[in-house]
Order: sequence, then C-alpha cells, then structure tokens
Amino acid sequence: MQIRNITGFIVIVLVSLSFFVNCSSGDEPVPVDCSTSSLKLAFTSTDPTSCGTNDGAITATATGGDQPYQFALDAQAYSSTSSFNGLGPGTYQVKLKDKNGCERNTTVTLKPFGSSLAATVQVVNSGCKTNKGDLTINATGGTGPYSYKLNGGTASPTNIFGSLTAGSYSVMVTDNTGCSTTQTVKVLSGTKYSTDVKSIIDTNCAISGCHVSGGSGTGNFTVFANVQASASQIKASTQGTNPSMPKTGSLTKTQIDAIACWVDDGALDN
Repeated sequence: MQIRNITGFIVIVLVSLSFFVNCSSGDEPVPVDCSTSSLKLAFTSTDPTSCGTNDGAITATATGGDQPYQFALDAQAYSSTSSFNGLGPGTYQVKLKDKNGCERNTTVTLKPFGSSLAATVQVVNSGCKTNKGDLTINATGGTGPYSYKLNGGTASPTNIFGSLTAGSYSVMVTDNTGCSTTQTVKVLSGTKYSTDVKSIIDTNCAISGCHVSGGSGTGNFTVFANVQASASQIKASTQGTNPSMPKTGSLTKTQIDAIACWVDDGALDN
C-alpha cells in the first residue's frame, strides 16, 4: 500500500512538472538552421504549344534536406505531387519544403510556341497592415497594344495597380493577337527583422530563464536561425486573446502586428 502511494505521488509530481517545462505553453519545434541545409530544387518544363492552349508542364525535383518533400505551385497548398500539368503561358513560382520546414523556390517561365510575349512586374511594399502597395507591369514582345488584368478582374489598358495590401496577386497581360501571359506576384509588407522585430524578441523572449542557452524555452532566440526556424510558432503564440508568449507581460498591438507581418513576408533575414 505504501509503495503504491509513493508511485502515485511520483506520477502526480511528474505530471505537474510537465506544465512548467517550456517557457510558453504549447509545443515548440526543434530549431533547424535552414540556411545551411543541403536542400536543393531543380525543374524541367514544357512550353504550351500555342497562345490559347494550356498544355504546358513543370516537374520539380528535390535533393538534400530531409524527406518527405512537399511541393507547391504559386499559391497552391503544399502536397507530395511534384508535377504540374495543364499550364498556360506565364511565369510560375515552384516551391519546395522538406520535413524540417526548410523551403526553396524558383521561378519558371512558360512561353507559347511562336510568341515572344513576356512581362516583368515591379513591386512596392504595402507596409504592415496597410494598403500602400502597388504593382507596375512591364510587357515586352508580342504585338501591342497590351491589356492587363489583376486577379482575373476587368481588362484595362493601365499597367499600374495600387492601394494593395500584402499578399499574392495574379497578373495577366494580353497582347493584340490574343496571346497572354500570367504570373503570381507577392506584395510584401516590408517589415524588417533587424529594425522591427529583433528588439521585441530580445526584450520579451531571449531573456533569462526563457529562450536562451540553458533556459526553459525550446531554442536559443539570441541566434537568428533559431528565431527564423520557429517563426510560425512565434506568430501563433502571440496571437489571440490569451497568447502563450511572452511568458511575462504583454505585447502591444503594433508589436504583435510586426511579428505577424514579418512571418507572413517569409521570415526573411533582413
């Protein structure tokens, strides 16, 4: 009887201690330095046979990193499928992600047979949670005049689209013969880690007893690679009415927005 009581006491103590292991509630990923990962992305492609056909294709190939690999085209969700078929003329972004969450991407342009139509896009950042972004589309080749569409909207002779928030946009250019080219462009908020986010992490997370060497939080946040690897978790943990980060005190709305904007931009080393 006494042994059972002692065992029960130990179990209760272990269960209780489990609530205090981490600096913040919820599981946190083990940091991986994706900047030194051997993960690589390559591709092969087939151009469409004409302006009005969608018979182009892109096949992605991954090496290095840690399997399983996942692939995505433009704003599509990641999946195990590495081949993308039924594509029309345009510029596409092929993306790769491995088991550790490390990502690689590359741009692939498919041109219709017999047409030289192409387009480049200049992007102005939107600002964090504001709509100050704009896109300027520069068409070349084909036969002018050109018309332009944003997100499948009404065709316009104007090649500038303004008052945009951060996010992905589909841009289409059509020339006077009916040939068109499409690409997905991402407008960033322009939030910088060095000036907008680092001080928030240093003051609230990379502190004694928390996300530092020997602290209770997973990952040493005095090392940028660890912050970058945990970016999505940091964003999730600082959102909502009862955020689990920071451990003590609270963040202002401006600070919470800065973290979210930086993560949504891709957690860049900027």
